[in-house]
Amino acid sequence: MNSLTLRIFIASAAIAGLTAAGSAHGQAPARPAAAPVPARPAATTVAAPVAPTPATTAPAAAGPGEYTIGIDDVLHVIVWDNKELEQDVIVRPDGKISYPLAGEIHAQGLTVPKLTEILKERLGASVKNPNVSVMVKEIRSFRVYFVGKVAKAGVYPIKAGTPLLQALTLAGGTADGADLPSAYIIRGETKIPVDLRRLIQEGDLSRNLKLETEDTIVVPEIVIGSNPQEILDRRIYLLGKVVKPGVYTLKQDTPLLHALFLAGGVAEGADMAAAFVMRGGQKIPVDLWRLIQKGDVTQNLMIKHEDTIVVPSGGELQNAVYVMGEVLKPGVYSQPEALTLLKLVTLAGGFTKYAAPSRSTLIRRDGEKKTLLKVDLKDIMNDPKANEDIALRPGDVLIVPERIF
Repeated sequence: MNSLTLRIFIASAAIAGLTAAGSAHGQAPARPAAAPVPARPAATTVAAPVAPTPATTAPAAAGPGEYTIGIDDVLHVIVWDNKELEQDVIVRPDGKISYPLAGEIHAQGLTVPKLTEILKERLGASVKNPNVSVMVKEIRSFRVYFVGKVAKAGVYPIKAGTPLLQALTLAGGTADGADLPSAYIIRGETKIPVDLRRLIQEGDLSRNLKLETEDTIVVPEIVIGSNPQEILDRRIYLLGKVVKPGVYTLKQDTPLLHALFLAGGVAEGADMAAAFVMRGGQKIPVDLWRLIQKGDVTQNLMIKHEDTIVVPSGGELQNAVYVMGEVLKPGVYSQPEALTLLKLVTLAGGFTKYAAPSRSTLIRRDGEKKTLLKVDLKDIMNDPKANEDIALRPGDVLIVPERIF
């Protein structure tokens, strides 16, 4: 089932849930595929079915598209044979409602049947066999859908005009293996590209679109060959004097020149003739000056999984170490005295506001062997005496990841 079909299915199920007001068995006709989705739902009265006697069974669990109550929704509550308890209640910004004899109830995210069940239980202490009916009198919250590589895919009620990034936090942020640049929004019959990498990692607020009701946000999965593990493992590293040092994902082996393009090309001060590729324990020299200036295709090495491309600066020292990711000045560093993790972070200008220092990784190579060490830089910074600040070795690579919302 593709994303558009999934969206139509969810939206149809949601409308069915509204019409039945949470009935476990109610079913509405499917919406025609060509029918436009309104920019905002009109004020609607949605009544839960009223039984002549109190229900004796718990309501069914909410389906994937069943309407959930949102902030600012207006609910009309009736307790039959108790006229004084009939009233409208508004879901407050904290998601709660207040109701006589029932106190405060967190209504946001509940279905109509579930709220009805809670009210019956609360009122039962003061009203004999309460027969409760709840209606969604006015829908003021919008509803959007998250599918794909997010932490918690599903239907979420939001306020009108909620920015994409704020809504993404409701879904727990993106998940491992998400193809951030390929994310998009389905709005009616329109597909709107949204580059989440530029939004989240670079703070490009032009990507932070305001959502409309019934939007479906799709975060695809990175597809690399047939092995699912490659989604996380197949990557290359670009370090040193390139415009955007970092970790990049490849769908297949790619020429060196294309890999440099991913990192924005070489930066000012680069010693292009001294560049090299680290592959396992092997150091492969590549003359970028001959490749770029002379068009020497013999230097256009095919870059493979886990290769590290290093472009040193003109006056760079030997025995360098590398830092990439969410630091202010990623690149290659070397000092006459021994470096530690914290000294390296200090040389790199400290962390960016998107950094997750507690989930950092130190890559250490010994010939063909590569060791990944998980390091909690936050703990080391907070208490260097209790948490050892690791001394670095030549060739070590420190990666500071971005935080996951």
